[in-house]
Amino acid sequence: MTETTIEKKKGLGLLDRIQPLLLLGAIVVGLVLARLKPTLAARLTPLVTAGVFLVIYFIMLGVSTRRIMHAFARWKPTFVAIGINFLITPFIAWTLGYLFLRNEPDIWVGLILYLVTPCIGWYLVFTELARGDVELGVSLLFWNVVLQIVLLPVYMALLAGTVVHIEIADILRSVITFLVLPLALAAITRWLLKRFAISIEVATKKVALPYLKTITLMIVIAAMFASQGGVLFENPSVVLMMILPGVAFFVIALLMATLAARLFRLSYPEFALLAFTTTARNSEASLAIAVTAFSSPLVALTVVIGPSIELPVLILFLRIVLSMQQKKWFSRAAEQSA
Repeated sequence: MTETTIEKKKGLGLLDRIQPLLLLGAIVVGLVLARLKPTLAARLTPLVTAGVFLVIYFIMLGVSTRRIMHAFARWKPTFVAIGINFLITPFIAWTLGYLFLRNEPDIWVGLILYLVTPCIGWYLVFTELARGDVELGVSLLFWNVVLQIVLLPVYMALLAGTVVHIEIADILRSVITFLVLPLALAAITRWLLKRFAISIEVATKKVALPYLKTITLMIVIAAMFASQGGVLFENPSVVLMMILPGVAFFVIALLMATLAARLFRLSYPEFALLAFTTTARNSEASLAIAVTAFSSPLVALTVVIGPSIELPVLILFLRIVLSMQQKKWFSRAAEQSA
């Protein structure tokens, strides 16, 4: 019996139980800092980029390159994720905008732009925290990048009546920063440890990597909300208008991932990946497009507010997804072969 199996039979560990509370506490710290020290808070944006890079590097330390290559051949979970992200999600985004924002066309366009761009970074963080299939997530990132570059102009033309220009260089820069470099650095780290006859398991245990990862993520979240807190405080009406369609989307996406996992008999690790790749959004790419392709500042403002709603919801979803590990309707055969 593997260590992971034993861990699952015992249930959630202490860190798993308190982690969502710690991350939600980091949001409160960031907002308080934005209110009390706005000048300092506005300067913390670089800390977000550096922290996300570090967290993904920590994740990549446990990722097998061989398993990533093997994951490209696992078509069932890949097709399910692509189908939800690129066929169903655009329809849901337009419908939610129609139901909640049809009297606010600029905010409606911003909502569509934000929701039709699958994440290329955060979802790996939450997948790993939920003990999901990170190798499959890395392989899925290739399809997320290619398909959103190809399809985003089509979505905006059909759903928002606007043809947008995508800076492919911006998306590639994000992929290099938050995937290629951390993966390469992790591979070098594992090679060096092997040269000195130190196993990666021993090294990560000595530095208490799960706790170090959580602390780093707390710093990232606090810095993110501190740097964006001013926008939230200055535009409460837009925040309020975004809450209902935003939360509705994330709840619908999680329900779709859960139903798809049952229908297609996915393993728990595949489900955890599906839950977060269908909920987390690519705010960096959508914000760059909003600023350059739309004259109304409300479009960009909507995209800025989106992650402030998304992140607390994803933290709550983390606890829900972790609690679902014992559900008997996950495919045990698929889990053993994953």
